[in-house]
Amino acid sequence: MVVVAGSAVVVSQASAQQKTLDLKKWYVLVNRNSGKVLDDRASAKNDGAAVVQWSRHGGPDQQWRFIDAGDGYYRLQNRTSGKVLDDLGWSKTAGSAIVQWTDLNGANQQFKLAKSPNGYVRLVNRFSGMAVDVHNAAKANGSGVVQNRNRGGADQQWKLVPVGSVGSSGTPTAPSSSVPTSPDPSSSHPSSTPSSTPSPVAGGGSSTTRFMGSSTVLIGGSVSDASAAAAPFDVRYAYVHSQPAPSSDYYSAARCHDDWSGWWGCWNGSTTAPGTYVTWRDSVVAQATYKGSARPQKMLWTWYSLRDLGDAAGQGDGPGEVKAINRLDLLTRYLNDYRFFLQKIGTSHEAIDLEPDFWGYVRSLGNPHQVPAQVSGANPTDCGSQENSAAGLARCLISMAHKYAPNTAVGLHLSCFDWQTNTQACVKDYANLGAQNADFLATDVSDRDAGWYAQPAHGGSDHFWNDQKAAAALQFYKTMAESVGKPVVLWQIPVGNMAQNNTLNHYKDDKVDWFFAHMDQVANAHVAGLLFGPGQQEQTTAETDGGNLIRKTIAYHNSGGTALK
Repeated sequence: MVVVAGSAVVVSQASAQQKTLDLKKWYVLVNRNSGKVLDDRASAKNDGAAVVQWSRHGGPDQQWRFIDAGDGYYRLQNRTSGKVLDDLGWSKTAGSAIVQWTDLNGANQQFKLAKSPNGYVRLVNRFSGMAVDVHNAAKANGSGVVQNRNRGGADQQWKLVPVGSVGSSGTPTAPSSSVPTSPDPSSSHPSSTPSSTPSPVAGGGSSTTRFMGSSTVLIGGSVSDASAAAAPFDVRYAYVHSQPAPSSDYYSAARCHDDWSGWWGCWNGSTTAPGTYVTWRDSVVAQATYKGSARPQKMLWTWYSLRDLGDAAGQGDGPGEVKAINRLDLLTRYLNDYRFFLQKIGTSHEAIDLEPDFWGYVRSLGNPHQVPAQVSGANPTDCGSQENSAAGLARCLISMAHKYAPNTAVGLHLSCFDWQTNTQACVKDYANLGAQNADFLATDVSDRDAGWYAQPAHGGSDHFWNDQKAAAALQFYKTMAESVGKPVVLWQIPVGNMAQNNTLNHYKDDKVDWFFAHMDQVANAHVAGLLFGPGQQEQTTAETDGGNLIRKTIAYHNSGGTALK
């Protein structure tokens, strides 16, 4: 029985701890089994967009409100997309996908709240009679949300936590660490079309005269299609990360299955072939325009899947990742997945940023040659001659990229958490990792806006730049570039604008202005690309910065750019 009184609904099915559902409030839905929350993956806004679970960070894509559908049923509307939870295709099959769709008030979009212990509820679909659960009771970020027989398991139980509260998953905001948001399948992040560009990098020693076909510093980022067309951006980037496909059957299938949606290769849905996440963007980039004229952009993929392999090993970030690479079963699946990803890129002219953070975890354990990894056994075809260590794995990933995606530049991510005090140790470790075999180094400037970090609720720390801080960072980039003879690409540069008011998606930062005002210094540090974008969903974006990044990019383009050095 449900009693409606104004905007508050008293739900008799729920326990005393979760008695009142306020139809004016937004809620975070916390899964009892995983502690993760219901998430509109990558803030997608298209019909059929996937719903997954993700670590709670407080973004609007993790906020849902309940719309009364009558007879004790509700529609769950996402705050970012405005779409509602939907039993895809009016399915009555166990394991079929739960997605987002335009609110049609259909029975397949209506759910009742069924009682479960300790303040949890089950979401039971009106049409199918099945409960919303996490596929295979997974605990990893990005795991798919499906419907299944209503059996009352912990993976089918959700706690409704009003936005602004601290629920069972901790604080509403993410911890201050460089953890990317979930990847974006809904906006087109195009890659380059095949061209006559020679090698990814030309030039020798510490100088770079061309990179990804350009003789000037590239400008790009994580932007929407509209923003990408509003300025002459050179590059767009997107993440690729999920646990690897469970079997080789995924790679050869003609179409994805509904229950494969948690794997990156099927993020575009069951009507597409595996790997469409990559090939679709390749087709989009061929149509990129600026001022009505064709202007194809490049694509940088951030391959970030060892984080998910760490989840498969049962320990997540850091410890789980280094444990996972020494497990033959897991590393075999990982390298098979990586090969399939490279094959989807094929002959396109793109770039790959390999495994942010991971090499820093390796460095914390000592010499990369001494960190064990089952490289030769996991991929005897491509890496049978590599040593069984983290250093061997780095070399394996680089050589595989050159083999299967020969026109694509591959970059080892520069994760030197102690760079300010121990740059020479970083130089030594990256030589041991084989960074000289890559085509560039990639590194993140800051995952969040300085104005966000400055707030007391987020630690009150100073992440704004001045000339002294900038000079120190550029000297580090220059040292690393010269140590391996390859350029550096700066990725995940915060988009904050000093004219903003330090509210959600409108935080201050000074790095966009600083970089564009000091492009000669950027080039002198052998920086070949500036890629702007947030590392967490509360941050300023190119769509919320008041047009600052777009204006600066247009002005830079009109100036003729800055030559690589």
